[in-house]
Amino acid sequence: MVKNSRSLEHCARKCSKNKKTFTCRAFYFDHQNRKCHLLPFDRFMDSAHREHRVNFDLYEKKDYVRECIIGSGVNYKGRRAVTKAKIPCQSWTESFPHEHTFQPARLGKKDLNGNFCRNPKNESSGPWCFTTDPEVRHQECGLPQCSQVECMRCNGEDYKGPMDHTESGKECQRWDSSKPHRHPYQPKKYPDKGLNDNYCRNPDNRLRPWCYTMDPQTPWEYCNISVCGEYPGNDSDVDATSSCFREQGQSYHGTVSVTPSGVTCQRWDSQFPHNHTYSPQNYKCKDLRENYCRNPDGAEIPWCFTTDPNQRLAFCTHIPRCETENIDTEDCYGDNGGNYTGNLSKTRSGIPCGLWANHSNSGESSVGLERNLCRNPDQDKHGPWCHTTDPSIPWDYCKLKRCKNTKHCLHPISVSSPIHSYIYPTLPFIQPTSTLHLPSNAVRIQNTVFIQSLYHPQYTPTSTLHLPYIDPTCQVINNGDGYEGALKAVSLPMVSNDWCSELHNKTLPVTDSKVCAGGRKDQGVCERDYGGPLVCQERESKVIVGVSIHGRGCALARRPAIFVNVAYYSGWIHKVFIHYSRLEEKLLEEAQTKPLHSELYH
Repeated sequence: MVKNSRSLEHCARKCSKNKKTFTCRAFYFDHQNRKCHLLPFDRFMDSAHREHRVNFDLYEKKDYVRECIIGSGVNYKGRRAVTKAKIPCQSWTESFPHEHTFQPARLGKKDLNGNFCRNPKNESSGPWCFTTDPEVRHQECGLPQCSQVECMRCNGEDYKGPMDHTESGKECQRWDSSKPHRHPYQPKKYPDKGLNDNYCRNPDNRLRPWCYTMDPQTPWEYCNISVCGEYPGNDSDVDATSSCFREQGQSYHGTVSVTPSGVTCQRWDSQFPHNHTYSPQNYKCKDLRENYCRNPDGAEIPWCFTTDPNQRLAFCTHIPRCETENIDTEDCYGDNGGNYTGNLSKTRSGIPCGLWANHSNSGESSVGLERNLCRNPDQDKHGPWCHTTDPSIPWDYCKLKRCKNTKHCLHPISVSSPIHSYIYPTLPFIQPTSTLHLPSNAVRIQNTVFIQSLYHPQYTPTSTLHLPYIDPTCQVINNGDGYEGALKAVSLPMVSNDWCSELHNKTLPVTDSKVCAGGRKDQGVCERDYGGPLVCQERESKVIVGVSIHGRGCALARRPAIFVNVAYYSGWIHKVFIHYSRLEEKLLEEAQTKPLHSELYH
């Protein structure tokens, strides 16, 4: 039977509505032509076979193909045809050797086909049949409960059994569906969690397997899965480590019991100062001894609750990864690190890197992005970086140095990017006709401008601002002597980097990452002014050109102040805007979809 259908879900609903003249056992959906093909047979029917076709999705009703039961098995429509004593079943249409009143024509909805085991009266003992043995009228078929086909170990993180109903009997929602409940656990995003069909699973290390339900009023419930005998002891993990951790650290059994900031961890068997569900009784396989850092919930790395009432938990980022313990400390990168292929997976502040696979939609090329290793997919001129495991820090640069001699660099790069310099207006006694090059694609924030991308290899600046020759100056805004409580501004002439270096007797490195301004006596940057902006006027907007840093002296004659060149870090600024805006969106989405029991978000 072929019907028009607007979606796969719509096709599934059509198949679920059995009619007197047609019983739908399976269906396939033609995505290209939007056609729903309802089938009266399944894989076990005579002459039925499967073949691969592009643009088609095939589904079978589980009641017809599985060999386990839910509850009493009243909906069982499988093909078991022998009793628990291995006696063949009598056909439901036959009255020999045993007469009966269970006629298929009269009980059409009970699917009394052939001699298959059924439970037409919903008896608690499960599906049964009349037997072909004259001495045994009928007998149960001994079909197992789906919850017992495969038992679970520990908290069922690795459970891959066929149970698809909750402990209250509600049917589970498919993991690849967002109806009736939206959720983050899509099979494509978590390919190693076994999120097939609508089976009970434990992708986030809860107490036991669970699922979203088809009841719009009940988002999710636990499933009743049998347990595999006794729990193994804490020493049963052959992959256990004590001085470092592998992957996410779920096998870490070390004794680190303080946070990176020195705060003592809270005992796992204590509910003070923080209440939680991660007790040794609930997670018997997680080695939750004492107050040692552990990873019972599948987080990025080991963590612990803290004894500080104002800090619920902390990641134990000071525990090294086993993969990086023996990395050569002289590891370095050449050029911008675009071809760096080392094994470092830690940021410059010591935070472990997050998995690239968890950030596949961040805009970076996925080529060469292995595990959580430091890489430079966007050719950031400041070197390799990574996403971090700290929720408050989306990304950071890695703890790597540039190779001093690229010929001996561990990971040399053969392609070099062109180096661009900036020309700024200078002091009156230095070529007053110099010009300040500003980008035409700056990001404007009210009346202040952060430079987004200037002189990047794939960009060419198209506009040049010619400052007045009679006053080629910008303003530095600061707090003055720091006692009057008001901001102050002073006009400073721009100075070229070469001349700035000469005026400082070449004792200070003035590279492309810096700019200079000033040089007049009693007009400049002093010790309390560091971090203040150097602002230039561009038509009706003010542009932040530099940020003041530590120099030599305080507003000395012929000693220009040195500033961070904001344009040089435009790529970094742009990346911060992108990733931190995504962080806000992610936190908002997780706040709306994350189950309330999750400890990491309490």
